[in-house]
Amino acid sequence: NMAHSRQKKLDKMDIINKPKEKIKPTFSFLEARTPGKVLFECQNLVIGYDSPLTQPMDMIFERSQKVAIKGVNGLGKTTLLKTLIGMLKPYSGIVIQDLFVQIGFFKQEEAALKRTALDYIWDEFPDRTNGEIRGMLAKCGLTTDHIESLMMVLSGGENAKARLCKIMNREANVLVLDEPTNHLDVDAKESLQQALIAFKGAVILVSHEPEFYLPIVDKVINLEECSTKIV
Repeated sequence: NMAHSRQKKLDKMDIINKPKEKIKPTFSFLEARTPGKVLFECQNLVIGYDSPLTQPMDMIFERSQKVAIKGVNGLGKTTLLKTLIGMLKPYSGIVIQDLFVQIGFFKQEEAALKRTALDYIWDEFPDRTNGEIRGMLAKCGLTTDHIESLMMVLSGGENAKARLCKIMNREANVLVLDEPTNHLDVDAKESLQQALIAFKGAVILVSHEPEFYLPIVDKVINLEECSTKIV
């Protein structure tokens, strides 16, 4: 009778799920050798694919300078980043890059991967141990469940943390970041902001969040001012 009575009470109770583990990320970036004073020099640079997206631009990006690029969507902010680092050819004009530039590039989006976060990083750093790779990912705020999950099933924020992990663990003297805060939570944004402030190399950052980039940068480029489109 006692057991039956207790079972009735248990049946009426609401089941409370165990709270999910949350790790606060700690971002930091490895610094490469010092490059020349001028990292990228743009001369009459026009970016675009089949048609020009901008008027000719003359710009210089210097060592240790931190720059934000802003503007409404569709003006070519990502195209500018890719043209600067040599992933795309200029529509016209030239970009001269210093010989000793070492770039850490964060893409806004990457193709969905059928690899776990663990394998994604281990493929990049095959000389590290399983424990070291897990430690690197945990530092970025990923739990054991995240680390052992496929990249394609992770949330946008978890996926971004894994991709930041790859950049964090390679030496760079220029960080080129295309909207890195899109999916990050408040703790991750704060940690990334502090890491970029502490980084002694150059930062070229595309962002729609002034509250994120203004404490970091010493220059803001508004791409709307040289766009061929009516904004």
